[in-house]
Amino acid sequence: MKNINIPIFAIDFEGSRKIGVVEYAAVAILNGEIADMKTSICAPKIKIPQRDADFFGINNAEAARHKPFSARVCEFCDMRKSGIFAAHNAAVEDSLLRDALPSPSIVPNFIGGGNNADWSPWIDSCALVKNIFPSLASAKLSAAIDAFGLKPQLDSLAEKFCPPNRKVWHCAPYDALACAIIITHICGLDGFESVTADWLVKYSSAKSENSANLF
Repeated sequence: MKNINIPIFAIDFEGSRKIGVVEYAAVAILNGEIADMKTSICAPKIKIPQRDADFFGINNAEAARHKPFSARVCEFCDMRKSGIFAAHNAAVEDSLLRDALPSPSIVPNFIGGGNNADWSPWIDSCALVKNIFPSLASAKLSAAIDAFGLKPQLDSLAEKFCPPNRKVWHCAPYDALACAIIITHICGLDGFESVTADWLVKYSSAKSENSANLF
């Protein structure tokens, strides 16, 4: 990732537009390395239904001890001022972020140049996997991690960065780490060392049939 000189923040949210964000994580990728993580549980907009509480591994008593995501969204404004966001199936994270705050303040447009007031552009690790590895049976986050043999690396980094009991799938810090690892893995492949942020954004939206012309 020698040609990417801005931070990439790999983001994951647990929750829904109805419930709100009940957990977030943002993993900073700096100079091709996973450098830091911000993460917290958040108070929901409404009581978390039991089925969702079981899925997220977050109960209402625990969530109520934390601030709502609306009190945390300023952190994402600060991140967006310095870099760009990534997520696995980024439309979900983009929707939840816009639901909390339609746009940040004026921020640099690191891809097109100048400034804008938008959370985008996003790097989408799911789309990258589909475009670069169209023969994979699944681009699901866990499936991609397994296909690339990255589970040991993920679990090692989870020990360093994830809070206790948040080191499994469907926990925001674990899933955000997985997204970040997929991006750094792709950028470390033979022939991909010189990719740019523009390239990552481009192939986060390009159709898979164009993957034969990646460069």
